[in-house]
Amino acid sequence: MEKRRNHYVPQFYLKGFLDNRVTPPHEPSIWVYDKQLDKLKKKGTKKIAELNGYYDLKLITGEITTAVEDFFDKKIERPSSSILKKILSQTLLTDEERIQFSYFIYFSLARVPNFLNYMTWFYRNNDKLDFNLKTSTETSKLVDVTLSSEGLTTLEFMIEMSEIFVPIIYRMNWQFHIAPQNKDFLTSDNPVILNDPSSKNIHPTFMGWNNPNIHLTFPLDSAMCLRATWGRKRKTYIKASPTFMRAVNFRTSFFATRYIFSSRPIEPLLLDGDFLYNMSDIYESKQNWE
Repeated sequence: MEKRRNHYVPQFYLKGFLDNRVTPPHEPSIWVYDKQLDKLKKKGTKKIAELNGYYDLKLITGEITTAVEDFFDKKIERPSSSILKKILSQTLLTDEERIQFSYFIYFSLARVPNFLNYMTWFYRNNDKLDFNLKTSTETSKLVDVTLSSEGLTTLEFMIEMSEIFVPIIYRMNWQFHIAPQNKDFLTSDNPVILNDPSSKNIHPTFMGWNNPNIHLTFPLDSAMCLRATWGRKRKTYIKASPTFMRAVNFRTSFFATRYIFSSRPIEPLLLDGDFLYNMSDIYESKQNWE
């Protein structure tokens, strides 16, 4: 079976960051900054945030199964696409929709190469960490034909971990920040960021779920960003402050593994590959987030 392009950031999500300032026959595209090569280009959604055979799992027969790819398509992306439209139209979600979108948030964090690389390490050191994870019936059915003497693969382990983290995301307080006119949020190949604004230590973006000061940020399109926190509930939809937008865009850029995606040419300030400026944009004081 020929390997296919598998998107680790969904195309329907990336379309929210298109630069629509084009005239036919040209099609809208996304500004892509490559941190490694220090280059800025415009590309279509089909050609970004994808890798050949990224979700391929080899059967015991030697054939490749699309089970994981099909899982994301049918169970995560299709139902989450319509829910995202509701959020962007500022329509309140039902509990069922909130649960479904919690899965989308988790997998937007977990299915990217940065997280899977960590999961590979975590999975291989599971016994040393004294964190024994048992496979659920549903996950076993999804990937039972791929199991070998080594047990779960990294992809399977990532899916299994959703049973731990999705309920946490669901219970957090969600607030949606709307960008002022002519201002835009960025996204990246690592779009979901966990950060403690009061801490001076940098941790991987998947650490700190139990921290009462943790902030989860997830740009939903160029005009709206989700912020999930613990503590008191806040107004669901608010106008994003300049401080919030700068801090979120900086964090998105800083924690991007390699690629930053934007609907507009990215500001030169964010293109500093070494990020040796104004680190307070990562450690924003707590009162500025209220």
